[in-house]
Amino acid sequence: MKKSVFLFIIFVFAGLSCNSQQTEISELDIYGCWVLEKIDKRSSTTIVIYKRCDDVAYKDVRFGSKISLLAFNESEHEATNAYACFTTITKKGIWEYDKDTRIASLYSGHEMLKELKENNPDLYASWGSPEKLNKIKFKVISIENHQIKAEIIPTQRSEKRTENSLK
Repeated sequence: MKKSVFLFIIFVFAGLSCNSQQTEISELDIYGCWVLEKIDKRSSTTIVIYKRCDDVAYKDVRFGSKISLLAFNESEHEATNAYACFTTITKKGIWEYDKDTRIASLYSGHEMLKELKENNPDLYASWGSPEKLNKIKFKVISIENHQIKAEIIPTQRSEKRTENSLK
């Protein structure tokens, strides 16, 4: 009898410890300003560690890596300026987070696309009528000590194109 109670307690604790490792990560957990720190060598090209902006000195921030996930699904991210080398500008966008898959997606260009749709519907249709452009997509692996361990998901640059848009 004592052995069966002892084994039952072990199984209960084992089950609880397994469930505690799969903690749910919500939108609230990833709100805020995040950057990548300059690192000499990374072990993986797709696994990164985002740190809170306040936790990394400006000189140690990787160029163009700053993202801000704001309320009401608004976002800001750094982008390189096409007209001036080695400068960045802050672009506004939107973001969404799927807590089941733990995938966060940042989008930009929705204002430009809306304007294009109104002013040049044929060109807009030739692009496959996208509502937004995917900028950054990552899967949250874990959140610990004000850091997000994430797997970068490559974005698809080629949207649906019609034959007319390829000419």
